[in-house]
Amino acid sequence: MKISTLQAKEVITGREIFRVASLFLYITLLLQVVLATYARGLVPTDISIAAIALLTALFLMALARYVWPGFLENRQHRILFELACAASVIAILTLQRTMPTLPLPWLIGAAGVFPLVLRGGTALLAIITIALIGFMLNSNLGVPLGDWLPSIFATLFVGLLAILLSKALNSNLAAVGQALVNERRFDAIARATRQVFIITDDKYNVKYVNPAIHEVLGYSQSEIEMEGVQPVVHPDDLEDHQNKLRYLRNSSSRRIFSRLRMQHKNGHWVWLETSGYNLLHDHAINGLVFSTEDITLRKDAELRLEQEHALLRAVLDLNPSMIYAKDTEGRFTISNLSFQQRFGYSSEEELRGKTSHEAFMSQTPECNQKDVYEMANLLHLQDMQVMQSGEPLEDLDLQGLWEQDSRRWYRMNKYPLRDANGVVSGLLGITRDVTDRKEYELRLEHQALHDPLTALPNRRYLLRTIASYIDDTPTKPAQLVTLFCDLDFFKSVNDTHGHDVGDKCLLEITRRIVAELPKSDFVARFGGDEFIILANATLPEANEKAAELLQALSFPVVVGDVVVKIQASIGIALLTADHKTPSELIRDADAAMYQAKERGRNRAEIFNASLQSGTTKRAQMDVALRFALERDELHLVFQPKVSMLDGTVKGFELLLRWNSPQYGQIMPSEFIPIAETSGLVMPIGLWALEQACKKLGEWQAQYPDAADLTVAVNVSMRQLLQPSFLSDVSAILKRTRVLPRSIELELTETAVMANPVQTIENLSMLKKLGVRLALDDFGTGYSSLAYLQKLPIDVLKIDKAFVHGLGRNKGDAEIVRLILALAKTLNLETVAEGVESIEQLLELKKLGCHLGQGYIFSPAITPEEVEAMLFASRQFQVA
Repeated sequence: MKISTLQAKEVITGREIFRVASLFLYITLLLQVVLATYARGLVPTDISIAAIALLTALFLMALARYVWPGFLENRQHRILFELACAASVIAILTLQRTMPTLPLPWLIGAAGVFPLVLRGGTALLAIITIALIGFMLNSNLGVPLGDWLPSIFATLFVGLLAILLSKALNSNLAAVGQALVNERRFDAIARATRQVFIITDDKYNVKYVNPAIHEVLGYSQSEIEMEGVQPVVHPDDLEDHQNKLRYLRNSSSRRIFSRLRMQHKNGHWVWLETSGYNLLHDHAINGLVFSTEDITLRKDAELRLEQEHALLRAVLDLNPSMIYAKDTEGRFTISNLSFQQRFGYSSEEELRGKTSHEAFMSQTPECNQKDVYEMANLLHLQDMQVMQSGEPLEDLDLQGLWEQDSRRWYRMNKYPLRDANGVVSGLLGITRDVTDRKEYELRLEHQALHDPLTALPNRRYLLRTIASYIDDTPTKPAQLVTLFCDLDFFKSVNDTHGHDVGDKCLLEITRRIVAELPKSDFVARFGGDEFIILANATLPEANEKAAELLQALSFPVVVGDVVVKIQASIGIALLTADHKTPSELIRDADAAMYQAKERGRNRAEIFNASLQSGTTKRAQMDVALRFALERDELHLVFQPKVSMLDGTVKGFELLLRWNSPQYGQIMPSEFIPIAETSGLVMPIGLWALEQACKKLGEWQAQYPDAADLTVAVNVSMRQLLQPSFLSDVSAILKRTRVLPRSIELELTETAVMANPVQTIENLSMLKKLGVRLALDDFGTGYSSLAYLQKLPIDVLKIDKAFVHGLGRNKGDAEIVRLILALAKTLNLETVAEGVESIEQLLELKKLGCHLGQGYIFSPAITPEEVEAMLFASRQFQVA
């Protein structure tokens, strides 16, 4: 760039010398004309003075153009100047008339000056005009042709030479001026930019460097020009940098690009990106040009990006889930190692660009091609749905067959990918192999819906199945019948032979039921010894099925050395539009089943309207009973227990009465089973026990003869087996402060033998509280002497069924005698229930029974009547 400046200055200097010389010549000629006029004694006229003035103006304008180069850029100045030049030609003619001769140098000088003032064709016209003037003047003066013709040619030659020289100088001056402008622009850019520009010679010596070098590397321009840049190049990058420099120097048409590190003046390393150009062939530059940019921050960002990419790649490849991405055409763009390995690919490149069909079909055995094609088509449709809708699909479960005889479960999540403008640009898919979890879930679901012993559908599965039929009934009526099968007396099998034998019997019964019915029928185990069958059949067809089932179940079941006789009762109900819930249908079948039991068992009954009314009343009573305690509808009555020896009252049995505003007086035999079924027996039983304790406490405090009285309270097996029953009884005894030995808890023999082991354990804990225990309705159950001996009871109550025949039936008398003998052996107190006649009373007294209760003594009486009896110290006649 400095060389170009020098050349420009030289051209300008030559131009100035030419102009100064021409102007000097012009001044000399002008003075010569003036001096010549006055020297000859000529008297200047007004015309000659005007002509001299015009020539002087022409001179001043030429001088102005020299001093002020932009003078003629103005259009008005240029027109004025050209008019002055035309007037100067007229001035020459005028001068010629006042001067007999015109010296030759004047013509030549004028021809040389006009090109400096005028442009192009105007200057040429002026020169030709001057030559013609010279020709005309010399011809008029009679000067010989040989004397003036050379001066005319000399005038034309000098004028033409001046024109050519002016054009050449003007052209060079314009080029040099543009070069100066370009230099200033480059210098401004080089100073303003943060990029470093360096120009070296072919020996790599720095000829030019811009100020940005200080900002990038901390060195001044002079330091770099003196030392160069190679000393600060990182040792690891130096050899490659030098090789590239040699490559660039030896080839005029090539360029280099490199990234290297240079040491900052402060000591740290700076990453630079350099582009090099060979301009040694360019005379204006004559060097190697380098453009260098500080990319340290970019390099750090690239390094972080590479690390993040490596981390992302590691996360993808170490993730056991199969992860992939697709473009909007459904072709794979990204996939992780799990995905590649699962479908038989060794790299991401192998999979990239393939559709689901292309990717899966090429890796699938021929025997599975159809299944895999259908699955690939489904996956493709899902992918396109996500990209078209812009909404994700989550938790999609799919069972896929990828390898021969290998079906696996997959859970897929698919999300749309969006570009910076929010436009969907692809899809991200995450697929997990959930085969183990799915199989575990299926096992759990199977366990939740099937009975663990028989593997039949359980109650939950049954209710769900019936519900589906009910949902379909309005639009698609179905002849669905329900067969409720309950095994008669099956609890005695468990009690007598143990649960192991009972379970094996249930397995055999299940086998017979399933074998007897078609596969289309639905068989479920509803409870311990209850089965429910759902069949698409009419009522007559269902009745035939029931008969076949009863026949199949009638054969004895042999378990080892044990032979068990099985029979069942079956209730049949048809699904109708009136059934809104599964429970309603089961309720009707259950009612029919109980009807079968009441009619002798081992038979089937079909649900009818009469059973429906009974079932409806039972359900309504269930609802009413729930509010009986709150509405004070339950009342206590007491039946005396009288000594057979002296007729004194030894205690009372607490009995409940329900005075319902809707149904009137309801006996315990009717509402207690409802309470047992609904669970209300627990709160009602505890309430009755607490009321009995309160009354007994009051009586014992008020009447001295009542100190040894006992009150017997009936307890259901459901109450006894409640975990909180023991603590509830203990709390009641503490609150009422009654003597525990005054309270007698009664349980029926049938209830006790339903679960003798647990019963004995719970009764033993109650016994520790100090209460008395009684076994009610003895003789009607199936208790064994072994269990009876283990029961921690104090009282044995003889069922009224045996008392009723005393005095008339020797068999009943013999049974009572045996019971009393057994009680005496076990040291138990005996109470006879239902004593209604003198014959019964005398027979019981003769057999040695301790106490009796029944209408012969007193019916159940109110608490007020009990108080009156205690106040009168009433004694009944027993003789």
